[in-house]
Amino acid sequence: MGKKAGNDYRLWIDNGSGVYSEIKGQQDLTVNRDSSLIDTSSKDDGAYGTQMPGLKSCSINCEIYPNLPDASGYGRLETVALASPQAANNFQVRKGGSAGSGSDVVFQASMYVGNFNTAKPKNGVVGVSFQLALAAAPTVDALA
Repeated sequence: MGKKAGNDYRLWIDNGSGVYSEIKGQQDLTVNRDSSLIDTSSKDDGAYGTQMPGLKSCSINCEIYPNLPDASGYGRLETVALASPQAANNFQVRKGGSAGSGSDVVFQASMYVGNFNTAKPKNGVVGVSFQLALAAAPTVDALA
């Protein structure tokens, strides 16, 4: 097995009826997995404490240069991000690039859109960065 190219992994958003669309203009995509620590040490353990992993958390950071018009991808993302009250939406990461299909899903979860930021630099491309936070445990979580 060789190296994986990050360009092949794309974020897709559910339009609300189970149909997924790629969010166009993606730059960086990072899936973060963290775990809190539980202290398992006692006075009998001596100078070193011991720990074990606790509850897991998972978030996705994404940066895009929106490629408009993109009503079913970016448009849906913006609608979900700016909704009040916030509601979770289903997202997928697919490994097949823009041609990715349901069989290419390597991550799938119901998530909230948070930290939805836009940058409008002088002499630069309009960019959007956002963070997805879990609403429920992922149903798919694999590298390849």
